[in-house]
Amino acid sequence: YYTRASLVRLTELLDLSSADVEAFISSAVVAGSIYARIDRPSGVVSFAKPRDGEEQLNAWASDVNRLLALVEKTTHLIAKEEIVSKISRTI
Repeated sequence: YYTRASLVRLTELLDLSSADVEAFISSAVVAGSIYARIDRPSGVVSFAKPRDGEEQLNAWASDVNRLLALVEKTTHLIAKEEIVSKISRTI
C-alpha cells in the first residue's frame, strides 16, 4: 500500500484530472474513509497518519530491542565458531 503518492501519478492511476483527484480525496477524507493530507506545492498526497510521541518512542524501542536480539545472536554464533575453531586446531 502507498503511504505517499504524487498527484500526477494518482491522476494517471485514476484516469481523472488533477482537480477531480483532489475532490475525490477530499470527499473520502470528509467521509472518514481514508486519512490523507495533500501538499499542493510539492504535489504529494500523504496517506500515513502522523504518530504521536508515545507511539514513535514505542516503535523505536521495539526496533532497538530487535537490534539487540540480533547482536546477541551474532555474538553467540561468533563465540560458537571460535570454540569449534579451537577444537579443530587441537585435533
